[in-house]
Amino acid sequence: MSERSEEVCGMETAGSASRELALLREVVDQLPAMVAYWDQDARNVFGNAAYVEWFGRRPDQMRGLHISDLLGPDVYAKNLPFIRGALAGQEQLFERTLVDQSGRTRHTQASYVPHVVDGSVRGFFVLVTDVTPRVTAQEAMDEAQELARLGSWTFTPSTGEITWSRELFRIVGRAPAEGVPASLEEVSAYMHPEDQERVLAAIGRAAASADRYSHEYRVLRPDGTEREVVSKGRPVLGPDGAVLRLTGTLQDVTEANALTRELNRINGELRRANELNADVIAMLGHDLRTPLSAVRGFVELLDDDEVETGPDQRRALLRKAIAAVERTNHTVEKILALAAVDAGVIEPHAEVLALALVLHDVVELCGLDGSVVLDFHDPAARICFDRVHLEQIVANLLTNAVRYGAAPVRIRSRAAAGGCVVAVSDAGGGVPASQVPQLFQRFARTGSRQASAGGSGFGLYMAARLSAANGGALTYDAGSARAAHEFRLAVPGAPCGST
Repeated sequence: MSERSEEVCGMETAGSASRELALLREVVDQLPAMVAYWDQDARNVFGNAAYVEWFGRRPDQMRGLHISDLLGPDVYAKNLPFIRGALAGQEQLFERTLVDQSGRTRHTQASYVPHVVDGSVRGFFVLVTDVTPRVTAQEAMDEAQELARLGSWTFTPSTGEITWSRELFRIVGRAPAEGVPASLEEVSAYMHPEDQERVLAAIGRAAASADRYSHEYRVLRPDGTEREVVSKGRPVLGPDGAVLRLTGTLQDVTEANALTRELNRINGELRRANELNADVIAMLGHDLRTPLSAVRGFVELLDDDEVETGPDQRRALLRKAIAAVERTNHTVEKILALAAVDAGVIEPHAEVLALALVLHDVVELCGLDGSVVLDFHDPAARICFDRVHLEQIVANLLTNAVRYGAAPVRIRSRAAAGGCVVAVSDAGGGVPASQVPQLFQRFARTGSRQASAGGSGFGLYMAARLSAANGGALTYDAGSARAAHEFRLAVPGAPCGST
């Protein structure tokens, strides 16, 4: 080959290399990432268009510039450990938040790759990617999860790899710096011991059978506090139908559950208030009927011209009518306070009472003189009770015995530890065994005779409540072949706190 030919070939080779270098530079300049090369003295050799634009420098201003002069003292100090690592032959990968020339805050991911020639580091390549959209999306997701108290997770059965979102760390009380648990066993440490087996079994079934699941359980935080959570998981399947991984969410529903319970409690209180209002109305009809009937009877006798009554008889009838009116007035006052008594707010007005005298008065008030057999273990016995309450309880028992039972009706008292027991019985069939458990419930109506007679099923409920409010107890004994069935009122003996 002639010298001229060799010269031409050399020129063509140089031209080809130049074109390839220009093409390579154009390709690098078109990359959406920042690319640069720094020599072993940390001075710039090359920076693509994105790199130059980011820092607001011309290419000729970049070449030979020390990296500290480009980054500035603060960023350089932060990046220095990574620079030293790269110059030591170790690849570096880290994230950094920077402010570009226009004042915008950008999130970046930087990669420093050592340039090694014959075992010696000649410099390092820099690849900086703008991950602002990804970080912004992640921050938005973190904020949304925090507002919803909803964390997300993944689990890969084949490798045991687990990922947690930031909110999931907060829910279980684990610091993100501790990293994600290395195994399901470590995850189970955050489950309440009573719930661990159930939840882990559900995860195992989902991993094996590709079934979705949803479970509520309790998280036990390291500080000992408990949180109520709902965990939902679904499998991600591969082309062969096998489970590649599980993805799911964990939502903290502690406050929501507490609010639900509180709403249920308030609704219960409202229902109870409505029931008490109905109780008061029923009580008015139930406990005022007897004394009002007595007043009417006394007045009718006074007004009956065919019945000869002398002055003494008239005065006696008037005294009975006045006494019945006074008792009606007391009953009304007590009934209006029963709602508070039922709620345990107002204490009954206990006093020392002559038991036999009160029981005689009740029998007379009910118009059952001569129809009830009275049997007292001690005619002089004293008890501690609210008088009006005692009258209401015994009157209710007597009325039921007369209305639904059979003669003879008996009232007897006997001594008992701490007081005495007043028993009311009749010769009827009593309450069916199947209905005894509901006997003292609100509006319970037992026996076909009571149902057909239109009983409200309210009297025994209030009698039991009044008994309990006074420190007593009302029970029912179904009796036996040798003993009659009876209602038993246990009452405390005197002395009592209020006389």
